[in-house]
Amino acid sequence: MNLQARRYVEDPTALSCPWVESPFFEQLLESRDIDEEEKKLARQYHEEGYVVLENAIPPALVDRIVAEYPSLFDPKNPFKAAGRELRELLLRDPTRKQDAWAISESIRELACHERILSVLRLLYGREAVPFQTLNFLPGTEQGIHSDAIHFSSIPSRFMCGVWVALEDATEENGPLRYVPGSHRLSELQLDDLGLWAQDLGGQLGPNYDQYEKFVEALVATRRLPVKQLVVKKGSALVWAANLLHGGSPITRRGTTRKSQVTHYYFENCVYYTPIFSNTRIGEIFLRTITNIRTGKVMKQRLNGIELDAEPLEAGRYRLRPAVQPHAQS
Repeated sequence: MNLQARRYVEDPTALSCPWVESPFFEQLLESRDIDEEEKKLARQYHEEGYVVLENAIPPALVDRIVAEYPSLFDPKNPFKAAGRELRELLLRDPTRKQDAWAISESIRELACHERILSVLRLLYGREAVPFQTLNFLPGTEQGIHSDAIHFSSIPSRFMCGVWVALEDATEENGPLRYVPGSHRLSELQLDDLGLWAQDLGGQLGPNYDQYEKFVEALVATRRLPVKQLVVKKGSALVWAANLLHGGSPITRRGTTRKSQVTHYYFENCVYYTPIFSNTRIGEIFLRTITNIRTGKVMKQRLNGIELDAEPLEAGRYRLRPAVQPHAQS
């Protein structure tokens, strides 16, 4: 094997994908200077698309967040983070609060918790960018889906979610459900279903219904295993961008399942929303994201070069390098 070829099996940054999803994962794992526990985490993430971190978050921090829930979910205290655009779907849902990190230091602290960030550095080989929080009161009972239809990146798969139990997740209170190994499936775009992005001003619309029906058919016909996440308060689930997941039915009505999800992008990427994009013809619905850690808006970058965005219709853009990239030999 010549020097150029060896680069791909020895350098985790040689390909524009997370090294845990590289076709050379086994060789890269052997060459990494990491301990056995880290290798175990990386291998599970590579094979299953998720890892569970038990007792990841200190009880005191969890308790501080839960103590804010009565005020956060009080209908007399309508919440909209200043300067942040909320999707209509979330505005209609009183059981979840988006981007409460902007008004709660405890929620922000959890989004930026070093235990989580260190695991993400290990798995992705880039610095994580927390950009969105969702705080839930009951379980969502949400249909099975991949986050990659809502949040994606160029290069793809540099996005993940982290769900933290703020109370015990049981079989009765609608625990998360997920499909191990489904992150290996192709990352679906609307044109795979013969659909165009809709101009709905942030509403998901009927094309998303078609997407959910496709996922339902895929899971059923392939007999993909669906697991439930029953864990103790303070545990965390880290899942890959393309992992299929959702919410289980709540079998004991009236129960809560307090939890926080933080979504993370990674540095040196383009950040966009596939469900509103016609990606393969270059019409990209860009996301303007703020790094929760720094408070700074992230620039759209690819291969180390900042990009210019040419406005199109319906909030979409066409991208090009701000400076002429140099060819690599």
